[in-house]
Amino acid sequence: MALAIKKRFGTYSETVEGAPVVKKLRLQTLAADATGKSAGKAGNVERKLTALTQLDAYVSNLPAGVTSSLPTGPPSALTGPAPSAVGGGVVNPPPTTAGTSQLSAGNSRELLELLVKITDEISYEDVELAELKEVASKIFQLYQLQERDSDTSIRVKLLELLSGLGCECATEQAVTLVIDYFIFLLRKETSQKVLAQGMMCLFRIGQRRKHLVPIAYNTQVAHLAKEQLRSGSTHTQKNAMLVIGGFATKMEGERHYVWKLAFYIDSQDSGVRAQALHALLTLGERGSQLPAVLYKRAVEAMKDDYECVRKEALRLVFMLGNRHPDYVIPSDRQQEELRMIDAAFSKVCEALCDLSLQIRVLAAELLGGMTAVSREFLHQTLDKKLMSNLRRKRTAHERGARLVTSGEWSSGKRWADDAPQERLDARSISIIASGACGALIHGLEDEFLEVRTAAVASMCKLALSRPDFAVTSLDFLVDMFNDEIEDVRLKAIYSLTAIARHIVLREDQLEIMLSSLEDYSVDVREGLHLMLGACRVSTQTCLLMVVQKLLDVLAKYPQDRHSTYACMRKIGQKHPHLVMAVTVHLLYVHPFFETPERDVEDPAYLCVLILVFNAAEHLVPIISLLPTATHRHYAYLRDSMPHLVPQLPIEGASSSSATHRIDSAMRQAGSSADYLQMILSHIEEIFTMADERVELLQTAQSNLQRLGAIDAGMYGTSNFLETFLAAQIQIEQMQRCASTQRSRVPLKESLAALIRNCLKLQHTFSGLNYGDILQVKQLRLRACALHLVLVVRDRSQSALGPCQMLLQTAGDISEFIKANTKEEEEKPPVGALPLLEPEKPKNEPASRKAQPDSFTRQLLSKLDGISDPKPGRVFREILPLVQQAPPLALPPANDKIRRCVANILEPCPLQSQDNVIKVTAGLIAAVPFVAEIDNLLESQKADMRIKIKYPDQHMHTVVPKQSDFKPIMTEQGEHETNVRLRTTILLSHSVWTESSLVEIQLCLAVRPGSELELCKPAKVLFAPKPVRRGI
Repeated sequence: MALAIKKRFGTYSETVEGAPVVKKLRLQTLAADATGKSAGKAGNVERKLTALTQLDAYVSNLPAGVTSSLPTGPPSALTGPAPSAVGGGVVNPPPTTAGTSQLSAGNSRELLELLVKITDEISYEDVELAELKEVASKIFQLYQLQERDSDTSIRVKLLELLSGLGCECATEQAVTLVIDYFIFLLRKETSQKVLAQGMMCLFRIGQRRKHLVPIAYNTQVAHLAKEQLRSGSTHTQKNAMLVIGGFATKMEGERHYVWKLAFYIDSQDSGVRAQALHALLTLGERGSQLPAVLYKRAVEAMKDDYECVRKEALRLVFMLGNRHPDYVIPSDRQQEELRMIDAAFSKVCEALCDLSLQIRVLAAELLGGMTAVSREFLHQTLDKKLMSNLRRKRTAHERGARLVTSGEWSSGKRWADDAPQERLDARSISIIASGACGALIHGLEDEFLEVRTAAVASMCKLALSRPDFAVTSLDFLVDMFNDEIEDVRLKAIYSLTAIARHIVLREDQLEIMLSSLEDYSVDVREGLHLMLGACRVSTQTCLLMVVQKLLDVLAKYPQDRHSTYACMRKIGQKHPHLVMAVTVHLLYVHPFFETPERDVEDPAYLCVLILVFNAAEHLVPIISLLPTATHRHYAYLRDSMPHLVPQLPIEGASSSSATHRIDSAMRQAGSSADYLQMILSHIEEIFTMADERVELLQTAQSNLQRLGAIDAGMYGTSNFLETFLAAQIQIEQMQRCASTQRSRVPLKESLAALIRNCLKLQHTFSGLNYGDILQVKQLRLRACALHLVLVVRDRSQSALGPCQMLLQTAGDISEFIKANTKEEEEKPPVGALPLLEPEKPKNEPASRKAQPDSFTRQLLSKLDGISDPKPGRVFREILPLVQQAPPLALPPANDKIRRCVANILEPCPLQSQDNVIKVTAGLIAAVPFVAEIDNLLESQKADMRIKIKYPDQHMHTVVPKQSDFKPIMTEQGEHETNVRLRTTILLSHSVWTESSLVEIQLCLAVRPGSELELCKPAKVLFAPKPVRRGI
């Protein structure tokens, strides 16, 4: 919800001390609003629609009879054959004379220029209903002044202005008013250009405000568009089909419009044919049941000369095949019957040989969605035989084998024995296999990477639903590892990872996969690590091949150690019995001699230990094969890498007893959710106390912090509540300073820490509901009010910045409350057509019941009543409220809250301090930077910063490129919110006497001069050396 609110209302600028003076205009705005709400609102609308007042000079010549002809009745009154009866007894405008009502040629030209200017400048946002009626009436009257045989550009522009009003309407009454005007005007219009524009304007209104259009108006608009299908203009016909596809109801679409649109599939114009097919698809997507007999028409349209028609026909064939999979149709070339899904699958496969690249890509994408196809047709896509005139051509080896088995002598008479027995026209028969034969192979061997990528994706989707097809397609996916394009190789790797649960790798297949491990691309190598961890191998030889190749590549690319460790962990978990057979070989255990203890910091040795320990978790007898030194290494790795090394019953391991104590304590305390509720209930009791409240709240804060450290699933919720409570404690302490006159004013650092906690709550947490966001905004409002009071009491700082921040925060929370109240009022009516909306969480209605507390309501009313919001006046008004403000209650526990956190992988904290980066002073040293960011929203990527802090406190801020953010891949596919940032940082400085630590940190820039740290800084030793002279 936080993301949706940010997109709709935008971010608001905040002014603090030292910010530019330009951002203090909010003081003047609130002062103007405080003089009179009604005047301010009217001024706001006047500012937005002031451009339309320039049309008054052209409307003044309108006769009196025209104003009485405005459509005011329901749409049912407009269904008559003549437009003379609109509304309750309203008649058409009387004829006008050319001297009084019509515009001259010069005025028409000026009016057209004025309309173009107004169209470019006008803004339709937040238009009130009364103002909309007035403006729409003015446009309608001006439209009536135009001659029917004059230039149509003016009428086109007027309809465009009217549609702009309709697209921004917020109520059903306003939308129906605009649609009434359109229906009235278009029924009387004769110009095809204007009719086409009117149909397009209605289509735009339907797209933007579909939920506000009643069913009766949907029927009326679709009927009007149906009448325009008889027009002689193809442009009008195409736009009318757009309107029918968007407005026709499900019932009417099935009864009338499907067959009407199907008639235009045979139109002479290619655009009309394509639009008719597209309108049928739109009706089908909106729920109308398309008849199965349309399949034959769609197949014929696939042979059209125009690409746009073939593309829409291909989509229609795909939809009909999935809608009627078991409908039986006759076969084309054989005297048998086929299921429609099988026939449609064959037609889509044939489209893979189309001349158009876009159609081949579309056909390859659609194949993955036809999972109900028969097994025979599905396996034919991987069966590519050499064909000649639809007859299989025998190879020379097969011809020789047949001759030997027949016992006859070889002679030249049998040279052409494989020729066709009857004479066929080669021009009428395709040289390649027809139907589904070899279709996916053609897609994998296409010259364009878009087709190959789509074919790999479709093969993966089909293999996920058919395990037998997954085994058959394995060899073809492995062959795609050698593709020349990196994106295609990655797609093949991720596809094989997705279907890994259905397959077991053989030795010949592993040779091709392991050869790709030395790829120069780090993304390909990490993808292969993920794929090898998801797959299963068949023999010990295969396992040793995988382990040895991984160790060899790790020695060549040491930066791949994290993904290699994760791969070894997965391999050990999936192959415990095979690992047990090779454990002695991997650990170099001699049956008679004591082997030397290996270095536990060696990456290759770490990989073997991770493999063996994870296999021992599922097969405990492996532990008896381990040397004594390995037990000590296990205790060290269990403490340093708990996410890679599991808990094992090894004697002498220091972590065993500690982990047992933690597990028993967790079992006694119950679940983490129950413990969290217990903490929140204690905090509610603490708020009722008068003495020692701060100390008890600090204890509860530490408990929340420990809960997040123990249970990773509750980290976001507990950290959100802990940060909220920390800000509440700071407000509690500072409130005491504001209550007495002689108390000491807190330092600037304390105020800055309070504001920083509020910013953390607003910008680093996602998954907040309405109640959570409201509580955070109220906390921010309290912090800003307290900040202003303390700064004014101090009298050593300027209070203009804190006052500006308070007014801006108050305006933000006021807009937030109004916007959510407005959303509740604008819910779609019960009779509206269903729309595809995101599923709302079950606790959403409960969170909507949250209301602002008494302090927030009183403070907002006080600020609204101030005519001149200067810091001194604001201070005097809010001081009693701030001194007597009750504590703000914590929001209820929300288990969907996630916090944006980062983990820097490169530079490695363990190795960076051992390796000194040396560079000549003034030159640049490139340092690779890799970090994993969890729970990062798309809107936060633009605010991500890399902060570099040198020992002399000089700081640089680097903005990473958007292309450097890539989603983290898992066995289930791309992760939604976890991304990996991979880039290069440039370090440079003047001469230092010795090497010093440079701190590198990931931050979130929420406002100028304020960054929120997402992780602990990574430190590297940097040594700029003086320039050598005299060389």
